[in-house]
Amino acid sequence: MSNIEIFIMILVASIATVITRFLPFIIFNKKEKTSKTLLVFEKAMPLMIMVILVFYTIKDIEFFKVPFGVAEILAILFTIFLHLKFKSVLISIIASTIFYMILVQIVLPKIM
Repeated sequence: MSNIEIFIMILVASIATVITRFLPFIIFNKKEKTSKTLLVFEKAMPLMIMVILVFYTIKDIEFFKVPFGVAEILAILFTIFLHLKFKSVLISIIASTIFYMILVQIVLPKIM
């Protein structure tokens, strides 16, 4: 690939990125009243994303082979507990990630 082709690819990718970043602000101008459908998506989207991420996390776990997905299940339960207790997304994400990494890197290798 020549330098011109590389430059063109970077330019096109940059323009596409800028367009996708600014387009929502242009389309959903605050001067207009927000539609009810958009408000429903605004409320439901974070939960939908979290559900998708949880299913993506556990999709490849083999529950009938050692370690039976113990680390993933404990990390998910710990995340739920933290979020219900502190109601802070940042605390839930950071603490449960640390908890999961400790389980996977330190605890489970010693047990197995």
